[in-house]
Amino acid sequence: MKKKIYWLFPFLIIGLLLTGCNRNKVYGTVVISSEKYSQVQTDKKYLNQLLGALEKFDSEKPKTADKIYTSVDELNKQASKGMSKQDKQQLKGVLISNDKSIKRQVKKAYEKYYGFDDDLSGTIGIEFHKAVNLMAKPITKQKANREKVYNQLIKDTKAQQKLNNVGTNQ
Repeated sequence: MKKKIYWLFPFLIIGLLLTGCNRNKVYGTVVISSEKYSQVQTDKKYLNQLLGALEKFDSEKPKTADKIYTSVDELNKQASKGMSKQDKQQLKGVLISNDKSIKRQVKKAYEKYYGFDDDLSGTIGIEFHKAVNLMAKPITKQKANREKVYNQLIKDTKAQQKLNNVGTNQ
């Protein structure tokens, strides 16, 4: 009987350690729940999708604009999970419905065939950073930790480099 207990004891300890490891994750030096960690990973996936579509935009090719519209809509849908009603509205405004939203800026560039210039790329960059900032908000309540999550998302997606490439495909 004692031999069985001695054999079970190491497995019990390993099981407890694995259970403890699955509860919390670290992202951007911030400890967050595994649920919020998976939300961050989802956000990162759709941010990369949008950045890739923006890099490939060509005002003479309608499919490139359609890809951006789809990416923006999908990002809005997926990233708004867990947000407050007010934050969801702000995110939708930044991505879709405001005059300077990413979707409207791309529509203007496509419809008028003028493509991207530095001002337009800058406006899209500002709105993109606002969106990422809003996505970090439901992850943690502390402002300092939100900044760490925001900075890590920007770093992981290589957002600044990719936003600088917006419009160079023309």
